[in-house]
Amino acid sequence: MTAVTDQDHTEHPENSPDRTDPDAGDASARADAGEPWDDGLIARRVNGTAGEEQRAATEPRASTPQTVTPLVYDPQLGSRLDALRELVGLSRARLDSRTLAGAGRVLDESAARRRLSGQHTVVAIAGATGSGKSQLFNALAGVPISETGVRRPTTAAPIACSWSDGAAALIERLGIPPRLRRRPLQATTDADERLRGLVLVDLPDHDSAAVQHREQVDRVLGLVDAVIWVVDPEKYADAMLHERYLRPMAAHAEVTFVVLNQVDRLPGEAAEQVLDDLRRLLDEDGIVLGEYGEPGATVLALSALTGDGVGELREALGRFVAERGAPARRISADVDIAAARLWPVYATRRRTGLSEEARE
Repeated sequence: MTAVTDQDHTEHPENSPDRTDPDAGDASARADAGEPWDDGLIARRVNGTAGEEQRAATEPRASTPQTVTPLVYDPQLGSRLDALRELVGLSRARLDSRTLAGAGRVLDESAARRRLSGQHTVVAIAGATGSGKSQLFNALAGVPISETGVRRPTTAAPIACSWSDGAAALIERLGIPPRLRRRPLQATTDADERLRGLVLVDLPDHDSAAVQHREQVDRVLGLVDAVIWVVDPEKYADAMLHERYLRPMAAHAEVTFVVLNQVDRLPGEAAEQVLDDLRRLLDEDGIVLGEYGEPGATVLALSALTGDGVGELREALGRFVAERGAPARRISADVDIAAARLWPVYATRRRTGLSEEARE
């Protein structure tokens, strides 16, 4: 997860759906009103012979009054944010704006997130070209939503899927227009029901040849509550992934999932060997792993193609979402990073005074 980026918290007219499409216009109006989405567009994107299960994810749901409960930070986090705000305010006359920009963005984004739903957890699925993240996105949703295939890059823009109503403002904050918002297959198991409150976002490839795709990834990663990093047996050790993303996000370990996908391609015990090596690399990145009940990153192996291990991820996500603690943990980690970056500036500006030898 990269550092928080500047965001316009007002409306996004550039993301409005094409008004020549009546379905898109209606969807936009309903989203602005906080009502459930009616995505007629997806019906034209999926196979024309799609069955009842696929249509269930796109049919409009009955309109019900939406009550959004804002996020509440605990007193400790609130005090830390107040202290950071005071520090930035007192430092404006001493430090240049560039030095204070990172801390300022943390304060802005923490305030913006606090005004939005505390009953939802926004989780991005990120990964490299060919990692199978869109396939995993579809597997979790239970219905084909994000395009998959050999054409690269397949995902050109972020797509959001919400398991419950009331998340429109959260998704609007990510800059995702109504035409790219979906609903999952209706819950059929307890594990599916536990995902209520989840907002899953499929991102473009972080290593895409298209600059605008990489920019979208960085922007959204600065705003979500948690990230599922999808890696494959060939590129799990990729330098770009570790140096540009995983290492800088080490402080966000508690809101991080790292998933080794495509284990169906590995023979015998090779999957466990690759998973062990992935854990080693994450440890070298400074990411604390959540093992034996300790807080930290969740590391799993699965195959989105065969479904092996997807249930385990769904269970882990269900517990994670039910805690409703990811937004605050994300902001807390952002505060840690901002403070760590400011510390050297203040440390070098402190007056050292006389040494013990000089005093004698």
